[in-house]
Formats: sequence, C-alpha cells, structure tokens
Amino acid sequence: MLKKRRLIIVFGIMLMAIVLAINFFSGSPDVSKVGLEQIETTTREVAEEFDEDFIQLLMNYRPEKQMSFSTLNFDSKHPFYLYSEDGQLLYWSGISMIPDFNDVNTGTSFKPYQLIDNSKGTYFSRVRSITRNNQQYWMVQVYSLYDKVEIDNKYLHAGYNNDVFGNDRFILSAEPRGEYDKVTGEKGEYFFSVSLRTGYIPVGHKSSTALLLFFFSLTGLVFILGGDFVVRLWSHGRRQLALLYTISILTSIRAMMLVFHFPQDYFEVPLFDATYYASSVLNPSLGDLLLNVIFSAIVLAMVISMLGRREVIVAFAKIRKRYYQWVFYLVAYLLSGFFLFLFFRLFSNISNNSQWNLNILDIPTFDYFKALSILILFLGGAGYLMFTLMSLNLVFYKARAKKAYALKVLLGLSVPVLAIAAWVDFIYLIVYVSHLILLVAIISFELYDNVLKLQLNTFLTFFFGCLVGAVVTGAASYQDYGKREIHNKERLANQVLREKDVMAEFLLSDVMQRVKDDLFIKNRMTNPSFSKDPVEQKIRKIYISNYFDQYELNIMIFNPSGEDILNRNNEQSLDDFRFRYMNSDYATSVRNLYFIKTGEGLEGNKFYGFMPMVKEGDFIGTIVLELVQQRIKSTSVFPKLLLDKKYVDDIYDSKLDYALFRDSVLQYSVGVYNYRNPEVVELLENNGLYKSGINRDGYHHFGVRNGSSTLMVSSPIYPYNYILADVSFFFISYIACTLFFIFIYTLLNGLNKVRFNYATRLQFYLNFAFFVPMLVISAISIGLLSKSYLEDLHRQYFEKANIIRDNLFQYLEQETKGVMDRDEFLAEVYRLANTTATDINVFSSEGKLMATSQPNIIEKKVLTRYLNPEAYAEIIETQNNQVILDEQVGSLKYKTVYISLREMKRQNTLGIISIPFFESEEELNVLIVDVFSTIINIFVAIFIVFLIVSYFVSKQLTDPFKLLTQKLKVTNLEDNEPMYWPTNDEIGLLVKEYNNMLFKLEASRKVLALNEKESAWREMAKQVAHEIKNPLTPMKLTLQHLLRLQAEKRIDDPEKLKKPIHNLINQVDTLSDIATSFSTFAKMPLPKNELMDFDQVVMSAVELFKNNERGKVIFYDQVQGRLPVMGDDKLFGRVISNLIINGIQSVPEDKVATVTVTLATEKGWARLEVKDNGTGIPEELREKIFIPNFSTKSEGSGLGLAIAKRGVETAGGNIWFETREGKGTSFFLTFPLVKEAKPGAS
Repeated sequence: MLKKRRLIIVFGIMLMAIVLAINFFSGSPDVSKVGLEQIETTTREVAEEFDEDFIQLLMNYRPEKQMSFSTLNFDSKHPFYLYSEDGQLLYWSGISMIPDFNDVNTGTSFKPYQLIDNSKGTYFSRVRSITRNNQQYWMVQVYSLYDKVEIDNKYLHAGYNNDVFGNDRFILSAEPRGEYDKVTGEKGEYFFSVSLRTGYIPVGHKSSTALLLFFFSLTGLVFILGGDFVVRLWSHGRRQLALLYTISILTSIRAMMLVFHFPQDYFEVPLFDATYYASSVLNPSLGDLLLNVIFSAIVLAMVISMLGRREVIVAFAKIRKRYYQWVFYLVAYLLSGFFLFLFFRLFSNISNNSQWNLNILDIPTFDYFKALSILILFLGGAGYLMFTLMSLNLVFYKARAKKAYALKVLLGLSVPVLAIAAWVDFIYLIVYVSHLILLVAIISFELYDNVLKLQLNTFLTFFFGCLVGAVVTGAASYQDYGKREIHNKERLANQVLREKDVMAEFLLSDVMQRVKDDLFIKNRMTNPSFSKDPVEQKIRKIYISNYFDQYELNIMIFNPSGEDILNRNNEQSLDDFRFRYMNSDYATSVRNLYFIKTGEGLEGNKFYGFMPMVKEGDFIGTIVLELVQQRIKSTSVFPKLLLDKKYVDDIYDSKLDYALFRDSVLQYSVGVYNYRNPEVVELLENNGLYKSGINRDGYHHFGVRNGSSTLMVSSPIYPYNYILADVSFFFISYIACTLFFIFIYTLLNGLNKVRFNYATRLQFYLNFAFFVPMLVISAISIGLLSKSYLEDLHRQYFEKANIIRDNLFQYLEQETKGVMDRDEFLAEVYRLANTTATDINVFSSEGKLMATSQPNIIEKKVLTRYLNPEAYAEIIETQNNQVILDEQVGSLKYKTVYISLREMKRQNTLGIISIPFFESEEELNVLIVDVFSTIINIFVAIFIVFLIVSYFVSKQLTDPFKLLTQKLKVTNLEDNEPMYWPTNDEIGLLVKEYNNMLFKLEASRKVLALNEKESAWREMAKQVAHEIKNPLTPMKLTLQHLLRLQAEKRIDDPEKLKKPIHNLINQVDTLSDIATSFSTFAKMPLPKNELMDFDQVVMSAVELFKNNERGKVIFYDQVQGRLPVMGDDKLFGRVISNLIINGIQSVPEDKVATVTVTLATEKGWARLEVKDNGTGIPEELREKIFIPNFSTKSEGSGLGLAIAKRGVETAGGNIWFETREGKGTSFFLTFPLVKEAKPGAS
C-alpha cells in the first residue's frame, strides 16, 4: 500500500511539473478575445454601479424637494454631475475632474453611454435626462479609463486604468469602427470601441484557467496523499524515512514554483508581487519567503520531534560518554548561536527588501503584509527557541549535576563574543546578551523539561522565549531604523555637497513656463510707457514660492535689443549673460535653465533661467532669473502630490537639521539645532561621526566629508519609549502567535486529551482576569486619547485658519468692492501663504476658485476650480462658519479646513477660504504612535509583573495541595503525622478532615491489626495442624503395622522392624522441621535499621552459591563504588539467598539452572534483579506468591517470600516480580539510596 502511494506521489509531482511547463511555454491562444471579455465585464459592472447611483439620487432628490448640495451629497460609487437644460453646471460630486458640457453629446445623435475625452483624461460616461419640478436636467456619470495628468508618482497615477486594461497597447474610439471591437452591455447597448494592439496583456490574465484548476487539483492531491503517506511512516516508527520524504516533496514543489515563476507569472496575487518584496532567487516575493519559512519550520519540527524521543536521547547519552563533555556543550552553544543569527538576519532581510518597516511608527498603517512579516519572524524565532531547548536537552540528559561546568564553558565562549560584539556594534551586544540570558535560564532552571508537555511551566518557558525574541527583533528594528536614518543623511549630504538642488530645478521649470504664458507680463513688456516694476513684483510674489527663500533672487528684463529695461544701471547686456552661462557644461534637464557650481567660495551656487517672451508671434524680449544659493531647506510646504516620481530619489522626506563647515569653520546651518556650540566643532574630529554617527544632546549627528568641506546632519534620536514599544509590540505579537498555535495543536490532538493541572488552570484564570480588562482598558484609552489628540489637532487647524481669515478679510473685501485689483489680491494671498507656511485657496460664494497659492494643482489638472461639494453644503447652504473635511487626491489623504468670509454688516458670504493640511494624516499618525507606544509599554510592563506575581501566588495557593498530596501518598497503617494549618479557611477545613481521617485510620488500624492477628493465628493453627497431621498418618499406620506384627508374633525379626522404625524416625524429623520453621517465624526478631553497603551484601549472598552443583549463579555489578542503604544486612542476605534458592529450585531437573543477579541504580534507588530460567509462575498462582504458608513446592513451609516481603517493605523498599510461563521469573528489589556524611562533617 505504501509503495503504491509513493508511486502516486511521484507521478503527481511529475505531472505538476508538466502542467506548469505547458502553461509556462504555451501562453494563451487568443489574448484579444480574453482581453475584450475582461474589458466588457468591468465596464458592465461600472454600468450597474451607475444605475445604483442613479437610483440613490432619485431617492434623495424627490420631486417635492428643491435641488441642493445637501440633498444630492451622498456616498456615490462614481462621480456624477448635474447640468441644466442649457448646459449650466448645477452640481458636482467630485472636484478632481468636471467635464465640459460641450463634450457631452445631448443632440440628435444622443447615446446613453459615451466616451468623454478632455485634457484631464478619457472617461466612460452614462448620460441621462431627468425631470424634477417641471425642469429638465442632464446627469453625467463618469468612470476614468485613461488619466492624462502630467504628474506620475505614488499618489497620482498617469495612464491607463489598471482595473480595466492590462497595459497601454490599446486605442479607444467613441464611435464604432470596422477594425475595432465593440464593447457592449448585457442588453447589447453600445459602450465604446477598442482596438487591442499586438502586445496587449489582459488584466491579471497570465495563464489558462483550466490548467490552473488542474494544477491546484494535483497540488491538493499530492499534499493529501503525501501528508497521509508521511504520517503513516511516522506512526509506524520509520521517522527518518518520513523526514526524507517530507524534504523531497516540499523541495520538489518549491523548486517547480521557483523555476516556473509560480504563481506570480500565472495570476496576480499581491503577496507574490515582487514590487512589494524581493530579496533573492529563492525569495522573489513575500509569499515565497513565507512558504520557505513554513516548509523549513515543518522539517525542523520533525527533526526536533525526533531529537526529543527517548531512544535518541539515550543513544546520544552513550555517545557522549566517549568524548569530553565540553565538546558537546560547545557544539550546542554554537548551533544555538547559528539559529540566533538566522533569526536576526531574517528580520534584516524583510526590512531591507520590502516596502514597509516593522516598528512602532508603522502601527497606524498596519496591514496584512506586516502581519505576515511578523508571522514569518515568529516562525523563525520559534525554530531558534525550540532547537536551543532540544539541543540542551540532549547534552544535559543524565548530566544535570554538571550544570556549573556547562555554565563555565558558556562563559568562556561568551567573553570573546561579547567583546567583539561591543566593539562592532552595541546592537549585537544587546542581542547576544539576550541570547546569553536565555541559555543561562534554560540550563539553570532546566527549562528543556517543559517543552514536550503542556503545563504551566511550558507556557512560562514559551513566554520567556517570546520576550527574548522580542528583544532580538526590537534590537534589529532599532538597527534598521538607524541605517535608514544614516542613508537619508548621506543622501542629503551628497545633495548639499554636490550642491545640486533638484527640487529647485523642478520648481523653476514650472515658474519659467508660467511666466512665459503670463499675459499681464507680456503687456507690460510691450508698452514702453508702463513701469516694469510690477513685472518684478508679480514674479517675486506670485511665481516664486517660499521654497526659494534660501536663494537671493535677481530679476532682469531685457528688450529685444538685449538692454536691461528694469535696471538701466546694469552694464551687462543679455549677450554677456548668454556668453557666460549658456554653456553645455552648465545645462540642466530644463531647457534654458543653467546651474553653475561655484566651488568652495563663500558665494553660493547659481541658477540662471532665460525666458524668451513672445506675444502673438513677435519676440518682445527676455526675462532672466538669477538665483544665488544661500542654503538648502530640508522641508517645504509644497505638496507631495505635485512631485513627479523622477525627482523622488533626490528629494528626502525627513525633518533634518544640518550645517556646512569648511576647515572646521561654520558656514551656515539649517534647522533648530545649535551648531555654534563649541562642542560641535570637537565632533568634527571624531571618526565615529563619519561611520555610524554620534549621539549628543538628544540628537544623532552624522558627517560627510568632501575635501575641506564637512556637512553635519542631525536628527532627534529614536525615543527610548519607542524602542521599548517596539519590543513590547513584538512581545505581544509573539505571545498571540504562540497561543494561536497552541490552540491549533490542542484542536488537532483533541481537546479531551489536553488536561491542565490545577496550577496551570489557576494561572490561566488569573491571567485571563487581568489580560482581558487590561486589553479593553488599553483599547478604550487609545480611542479616547486619539480622539482627544484629533480634536486638539483640529483646533490648531481652525486657529491657523482663523488667523489667515482675519488677515485676508480686508483684502477680499477690497477686491470685491473693486478697490484692489485681482493681481494685488493674489499677491497678498501669496504673501500670507508664505508667512504662515500653508497653502491657501479662496473660493467665491458660488463655489468657484478666486485665488490660490498653489496654481500648479489646478494647472496640472490635479484638481478643478470648484469647491468641495460637502463644503458647499456646509458653508454656503447651511451657513456654517467653518468645517473640516477629509479629502483625498489619488492616494494622498489629508484634511482641509473651510472657513467663511462674511461681510461685517449683512454677514453675507464674500468667499470661502480653503486650507489643505497635507501633513494631517502624518501628524495624526504621530499622535497615535505616541499614545499607542505609551499604553503598550505600560500594558507589557504590568503584564510581565502580573505574570511573575501570579506565578508565585498560584504556587503559594497550590503548595498546600502539594503537601497534602505528599502526605496522602505516604499514608499507611504505620506511622502517620497530622498536618497543621494556621487558618480556618477552605484549606484549613481540608487539613482538619485529613487529620480526622488519620485518627479514624489509627483506630481502624488497631482493630484491623487485632483481627489480622487473630486471623493469622487461626490460619497458623490450621496450617500447623495440617502440617502435623500429614506425618502423623503414616506414623499411625506404621505403629498399627507393628502391633499386627506383634500379634502375629513376628516382632522379633530385626529386618521387619528396621523399615517401620526408619519411617517413624523420618516422620519425627519432619515434625521437628515443621516445629523449627514455625518457631523461627514466630520468634523472628525485628529487623535492624542501620546504614550498610548494599553492594557488599549482594556480593556476599552470591558468593555462597559460587560452587553450587544444581546450577550456576551469574552476577552483573553495574555499580561503581558503595551503595549506601538503610536496613538489616543479615535479613537482606537471607532474602537474596532465598530468592536465589527459589530460582534454582524452579528449574526442572533435566535443565541446567541459571540465575542472573543484576545490581544497578536508577534515579536515586538501588535496583536488584534476580532472574531465573525456570518454568515461570502460572497465572492463577501469581496473586498468592507473597501469602504466608503458600508454596509452589511439595516441601517447605511457604514462609520464605512472605518473610522477604516483610523485611524489604520494613526497610522502605519494594519487591515485585515479572514472569513468563516457560521462560522464567525475575524478582526485583529496590531500596532508596541515602547520602553519606562526608568525613569530618559536623
């Protein structure tokens, strides 16, 4: 049967490989058909969602209601817009794109489903006509198919919709075309047409569904049959073979998956996506790493189970005796250290090769990727702990007395390791110290005894292992955080030292384009009578953002002949600047923008931007921007969503302070840290500054040299409460995983088979009574504090918004009355935005944008010029003064404060100020982390303290039960001592009942002893009468025979008298023997109880039978030295001699008798075995062996074994036998060993 299963498994694995190979090399036969079906399926689902939104709109906007934003605002699945019959926009549900009504076909060729193509993108739309209150409206619902946004980053995605199209190899058409495929609805309604070009890949389509189903069926078959096959081998004791097959099956499956890139090349699963995690060929994704770790854990669990078997431990103990013990200790320590290294590297591998971090800072964004990462770490840590426990269990089996020597070996190994670790990195020192504490605890408290049995100490051992694992991963997390900080600082330093401002290039490219398109500037330049100062002012105030505060800006305006018309005193012409700076060596990625690195002088680097101005095809002059760098700012208010991904690598996202030194002289500094402190200069001479950095004054400083220049970058050190929170978080996670796997283990083995003792259950109840309320309190505290922090954060936002409103009110009022023109108002908006370091948007009372400090957001089509519909409902319709809303652009979530600007008298709404706080989510996350770190640290600290306290409390509560158990174990009819309990509690009542039981037992003992004595004497008298009666009968017959001879007068014949008289003498001798035996038993003295050498007693007893003619006696002495026991050496000698005699007599006369006497020790007891090769004891006689007067022989009194049992048990020993009919009998004697006092000890 096993051979058949083996063949099926091998065939199944081969078939799996063939299926994957076919799917890998063949590909799909008709990609276009599959692609069209998927596009059609997705768009049909969108069309159904359009209908659902429409129904919801009709439910909200009933005929009796007036149209309003408050009525129409609901959580729609897709944006929709309402237009009047003549095309006026009345309502919009989204602000990322608003279609122009002219792009919507509502004429004679009207179609319900249309493609809308504009500068923002291409949209699949549903157009409907609805009537309310006798008015007709057009409803337009849109779904993006292709986004034309000019920015592509992690927040905004430019290009095709990934949910609809697999790549960009397609062309869309609103009208049917002959060579295009039509995309239709379920009822055949036309949506649009699409042409799928060569190279198009359908969404998620990478393999044949049928083949995949077949493959998964085969995989399930292999796992089911293979698992059952391995389990059968394992249960039959063929564990090595089961392990070999397990390794073969798992390795074969993993090899096939890696060779054929399964499943990532067959269907889309984020877990197996290399964009999230990829480290090597063996681990191309997090899913592959998880499978590798699980398979390794299965194999390791089987190995550990094999090492924990008694026969393996005993065999290894025999091997240990051949070599020095320190060799095995050293090997165990080194192997444990190797698993520690793998565990530590596992964390570094995940952290360095993934898109996420595993520390307390990422708690607000915790997802299943991080959860699986922690599961992987737990499995790695479990392997490290279990292997350490089992390896130490092997080397300490029957060698626990040598713990002190083992600890000395550990100390000798650890001293150089600690020294090296402290010299390389203190993180390694912490990790090894944790490992050392674990080893010392395992050895000292013999924790390896708690692994294979589920009890209280098992849980405590695992919890302690979780704590050590948490410290190790917490240290690895801290090291990873430090490396990332150093990387960020190196990147900033290299950017500053190479003195190339990539962000400035990005911003200047936009500034130059907007200036060239500005009609106001062109009009000013073409009219000679107009002053050119407003041009300069507008460029400075409107186009140059606050990022350029680090630059000294000089603006020059040249006429077509090359003369500076802004500053007539400028002697340099445009040609001079062109000749000097328009050089390919200075060129940047932006056309007409040049960067000049000035070296190490005091003057900073320069940007020169040349903007040729053209109006209506005529060249009207050139504007030149000269920017001289003063310092590089580490932060900017500029929204992250406007930064294209090509600049991401050069722009750091950290709040770092830094200072530039040349020849140890401070040139400039940025940030709040005081680099003018004399101690800072001393740090420049410390080599550690340029390696791993130096911690000083609560900051971590890192330096980078470039010639005589040194840039020192500083950041606040990682808070200590965060470090503890990392450890606490890992500790809680590991405990949760431990309890989960223990629960799974109990389910697999059956809940009925798991029996916890009273102490374990008590500990569970105590911990449960603490853990659940503490968990609830912690969750409530986190919620309340987070809510409080959030309210405080909102209050700060409102305060900032009110300050801006108070400053902007007068300007808006002047602009509304016509006192201030639009450009002046816009300049004030820019100034206020720069002053308050915020982005400001001002909307009219109709919800349209009037002014913004970030026009790029509008110009780059990220947002439209319309007010958020929820803000419209709250501020304009409901007349609220302020509101804060959650908004999202792309994947960037943020909060926006809307606040109304009202007239002083009539309180009419003049406008609405919108202030987005793009860092709001990040700020809230920081607050959540602060709260969570504090609570989890308190929680874990109290949990550990309570765990220790509850352990001792449960131990104290269960000690009386242990004492009572011990007393009950030794309770007999001899000496019993009553217990004392000071209090009259439940235990006191139990002790009282125990003492009462002893009193009753004593009374019963006396009655029983009297009854037994009477019964014994009756039995003895009966036996004596029987034994005496047996020889009297032949004596009587003999005497009667003599009387008959006398009557016949034949008594004188000596020959006739000789035989009867001889018989009488024999019977008299028998009576004498019987009398002697019973006299000996009755007068047998009480045995002595003194210290003796049991080995010597056995040897003396065996020596008596050295030359026995009836058989041979073989003595195996497995004891070295004395065996001190308490007892009577003469009695023990007679008992042993009697057992040997019985053994010899049990052998038939036609067979050579062999009695084997074996002396050994076992767990503090002396153990003697007397084994014969006789006929054995029949089943029906075994219970009578130790009964007085019972004998299996025709001669003898039957008192030998009774005397032996009484003597052995009186000395505190045990006697029993094991027998097999036809094979022989073994009698066993055990006596407790006693410790002899050392000579000279008092």
